Amino acid sequence: MTIIHAAPPVTVPPVVVGETAKPTPMKHRKKKIGALVTLLLIFALVVAWYLNTGKPLNQLPGLSVAQLPEYKFSIYGTTKPLGVAVAPSGDRIYVTQAAGDRQVRVYDNAGKPAGVLKPPASTGAAHTPTYVAVNPVTNDVYVSDRLTASVYIYDQKGTYLRTFAPRGDIGGGWAPLGLAFDPKGNLYATDVSGKTHRVLVFAPDGTLVRAMSAPGPTLLTFPNGLAVDKHGNVQVADSNNGRLVVFDPAGKVIAAVNRGVGEGDLGLPRGVAVDDASRLFVADTVDHMVRVYDVGDSKVATPKYIGSVGAMGQGNGTFQYPNGVATDKHARVYITDRDNDRVQVWGY
Repeated sequence: MTIIHAAPPVTVPPVVVGETAKPTPMKHRKKKIGALVTLLLIFALVVAWYLNTGKPLNQLPGLSVAQLPEYKFSIYGTTKPLGVAVAPSGDRIYVTQAAGDRQVRVYDNAGKPAGVLKPPASTGAAHTPTYVAVNPVTNDVYVSDRLTASVYIYDQKGTYLRTFAPRGDIGGGWAPLGLAFDPKGNLYATDVSGKTHRVLVFAPDGTLVRAMSAPGPTLLTFPNGLAVDKHGNVQVADSNNGRLVVFDPAGKVIAAVNRGVGEGDLGLPRGVAVDDASRLFVADTVDHMVRVYDVGDSKVATPKYIGSVGAMGQGNGTFQYPNGVATDKHARVYITDRDNDRVQVWGY
């Protein structure tokens, strides 16, 4: 009799729907290496950007400009400081004084004294340096003197060079106050002489390009600080009217921030500055604070209010009649705190 043995049963593993093959250790290593390379590339780009600009990381392109600066430190040694300006390199800070020896004090970027700018002896003993600006093309320093109705020019080492002499018909004498430059080295100056106060624009050789004034019944009244934004618009503190007036590059009024008690309204604006992120800073003297606006979105838009920093006081981050404002390429903001005899440095 033949005995037939049955074949052992074949075990078939159950099929799991959606199951995929497990990656090999080699694939895991490749993914980790790829992710690491990407992170290193991003880090290298961030470091390169920082070394090239010197700005903090929260100033990286694409981040929101709706931020307010924070108090960093104060520079002492001035008496009733009014105007402030910073060299393009950021290594020199220039501060005008309305009292004391009434000279322009110079500090390095750490706030240490680095010299003085003295007015020419030929102009007498009575001086009140008021506002100061640095030509970004030549690095020359321009200082308006309220008592002599002049603008004195110094080289970057502090040596007096000459007194600015306007070319062209400016309609008689002038009384320059606020000063600013555009990237091409054109000079903008507020003029408070005569009955019609205005903004005068001069080419690099001193030739008058245009005169700008506000039309209608409300003329400019003692305009002080001014700044030129990336669109070429001119932001002017129309001080005694309690407002900020915006001119387009052709001299037409296109916007204003008015006096009032509402959100972003002004009291007595004096100093004006615009930083690389298109943030506009306005020293509101009687409200003892600095207003911050955004002017980057449109060529014709009214400055968008972001917020304010400071309050009346003597402690760090508070003011007693702030007057001048300047910014540098490293996201710092310099504010003259007049009655506290100091310059406050803020940053991001």
